[in-house]
Amino acid sequence: MKGVVRLDHLFETEKQIRFDRDFLSGWELYDTWDEVEVGRTHKAPHDYLVKAEDLIYYNRAVGETDPILIDQQAAHARSPTGNVIAHPTFLVSMLFYCLGSQGAGTWLRTPGARNPFQDIELFEPIYVGERISLSFTTVDRFVRRGKHYITNQNDFTGSGNALKVRAYGTLILPSTREEVRRFVTA
Repeated sequence: MKGVVRLDHLFETEKQIRFDRDFLSGWELYDTWDEVEVGRTHKAPHDYLVKAEDLIYYNRAVGETDPILIDQQAAHARSPTGNVIAHPTFLVSMLFYCLGSQGAGTWLRTPGARNPFQDIELFEPIYVGERISLSFTTVDRFVRRGKHYITNQNDFTGSGNALKVRAYGTLILPSTREEVRRFVTA
């Protein structure tokens, strides 16, 4: 897997090891600001099967110390769900995984992108063993103070198509493929 080799030891879970973390590779195929269609809904190409190892690793990485968040045995004994609990921002990992590196929504991986704001609504817990699907709609694309913004509504659903999380994410992006090229080749 391409990427920064000195970071390889940080990747422990099956999903992390397989994840394409080289965001510069394949950038030519990513959606760009000037191509994204507002109002169009897409189904992400990959579902996310939630494993305890995914939650434990993420929870440790964000600095959690509560045993029901980082220790599977403690979670089995004391967690209200009987298993490890997902951190509220775990959805970011699911988002990148579900989108993958090709097709609609790849503007999220654009080199040079900046994240000015998010709005996250949690409706139901995310459980170990659950298969999470993502559908997303670009709800806005605008220019403010010379910067190009895109906002997506990301809906994560679980068992029985129950809405688990709705997250609005906005990024500032280079406006054209040529601007992305300038960033990548700088």
